[in-house]
Amino acid sequence: MEPNTGEKDVPKWVYKLFTGHAYPYVRRQAKFAKTAQPGEDRPEPTPDEIKAKFWEVYPLCWLKVLQEIKTGMIVSFIELGQYEAGTFQELLEHPEEFLAKTYGRKKIKLNFYLGENFVCTQNFKVAGWVSHDAGNDQGMGDAGNEQGTGDAPKESHGGT
Repeated sequence: MEPNTGEKDVPKWVYKLFTGHAYPYVRRQAKFAKTAQPGEDRPEPTPDEIKAKFWEVYPLCWLKVLQEIKTGMIVSFIELGQYEAGTFQELLEHPEEFLAKTYGRKKIKLNFYLGENFVCTQNFKVAGWVSHDAGNDQGMGDAGNEQGTGDAPKESHGGT
């Protein structure tokens, strides 16, 4: 934490997620904040410029929690919850524990947004999640017990 800047501590994984090369939103914002002469490329931002842009973007971001569901070969996501800016510090400090306690054993995706703009995402396999094939409590789509039938999922081996 920087003294007298109003910056809070954020977990290293969050800072790296926001400022790394995998999700260039913050880096791109820092780069395009620089002036450039017509016909010249903008210079890459310095680490200090990236850090400053991070502290402009991150405090305004909100978070969407999604569960990955696989039905056959189709992967889709259902929304489990949203957190407004500044309300998800516990989740970021202890993501595995928070997600397990709040949502149970699932494959979860955290999407960060600035307004309507996607910023970055992080996936978690929570509370011992192993695979979609392990059944409904681990995020399998239309597998048994979803309708309260108690029937096991039917196997499909292709063919007609």
